Amino acid sequence: MTEAVVEITGLAYGGKGIGRIDGKVVFVPLTAPGDTARVRVTAEKKGFSEAVLLELLTASPVRKDPPCPVYGICGGCQLQHIKYSQQLLWKEKIFEETVKRIGKIEDITFQPPAGSPDEFNYRAKVRFQVKGLSWGFFEHASSRIVDVDECSLADPLVNAAYKRIKTFFMKEAGVPPALCSVEAGLSRRDGKVVASLGISRACGFDWERVLKAVDAIKGIEVWLRPSAGVFGGIHSGAGGGKRIVSLGDTRLLHDSCGVAYSSGISVFSQANQSLNPALVRKALEYAGLHGGERVVDLFAGAGNITLPAARLAKEAVGVEAGKEAVKNGADNAMLNSIVNARFMRADALEWIKSNMKRIEKHPADVVVLDPPRGGDLDVSTSLAQLKPKKIVYVSCSPPTLARDLAVFAEHGYRKFNACLFDMFPQTYHMECVVVMEQ
Repeated sequence: MTEAVVEITGLAYGGKGIGRIDGKVVFVPLTAPGDTARVRVTAEKKGFSEAVLLELLTASPVRKDPPCPVYGICGGCQLQHIKYSQQLLWKEKIFEETVKRIGKIEDITFQPPAGSPDEFNYRAKVRFQVKGLSWGFFEHASSRIVDVDECSLADPLVNAAYKRIKTFFMKEAGVPPALCSVEAGLSRRDGKVVASLGISRACGFDWERVLKAVDAIKGIEVWLRPSAGVFGGIHSGAGGGKRIVSLGDTRLLHDSCGVAYSSGISVFSQANQSLNPALVRKALEYAGLHGGERVVDLFAGAGNITLPAARLAKEAVGVEAGKEAVKNGADNAMLNSIVNARFMRADALEWIKSNMKRIEKHPADVVVLDPPRGGDLDVSTSLAQLKPKKIVYVSCSPPTLARDLAVFAEHGYRKFNACLFDMFPQTYHMECVVVMEQ
């Protein structure tokens, strides 16, 4: 394949450096703006090329030495070689460019981005992959596992619990052949960790031995996940499947914006809990609540935004498809004596369709939309047609966010304001909050 010397002039969404070879754009992982590098082209596409770094000829001043010994092999991080201030700067550029290019949104105000208080050790929940004697994370675009004893992005208590669980199975109990993942979540209020073990098939292991042997954990769950092995990087989530074991105290306890939360480890929660309160406050600021509004929070989870919103509004309704999340949300409302919050178990689109007439007659003043990474074009389209006065959209994917914003703009929404929250330093991922009005 072609080799060439390339000057890297920017970063793309995904973390790859951008350069040009004979005028054609080329994307090169592990490079930084300002680098001059010798690269090898590995794939030719219609409008761009893909390449790998062979040699760094001139190092950019924005570079730094990545602290992780498996950086560049593990698929979890893409930006450890770039100074954090520059990571934030480029994420802001990527966010703004993506919204304007894909969403065709010009009438938008971007507020200064919010950086993470912690560049490393910020993740309160991490899923590690297990395949035989290999424990760690998938390589980039591969099912091979990079074996690790800790992750530089994980909270030290999460790392300690994971390492002890790994030691228990590797040296004391033997690894059950069906074990395919270990997720560790930090319960901040009591400083303990809950472990969720994924297995690909039922096996006769005595899981209580794990709870007894690992002092760092206060509870464990075992989930049967027949489709195990599809999880990449370091990102966690419920992952589907069936819970077959629950031992000890499996609640994750934390506080945010004056609300005390308790939720199961399989229920989605923001991994960067140090920055999460700022994100919630921004969403509430954008909502502009003064005490008389009715708020609907779609994809509400256990009430991360629903419950603080209820304290500022007349009523807040959280709509969530997950049974356990709905129960957690209702319990959290009771725990915090928030009487004007309700949680309803429903798919967001089905809830909109089934409540269409009532919503048209009594429209919500503010709708909060916080879908999974892929967004939800059908929900956005249906919601745009209902024309609530104000929509606050929380997203972890600028491309799908921009796609959905275009739908809202087509239906008459204006006065867009946006803010980026860097919930995931060292990776290309980012969280964004956008508000729009009729």
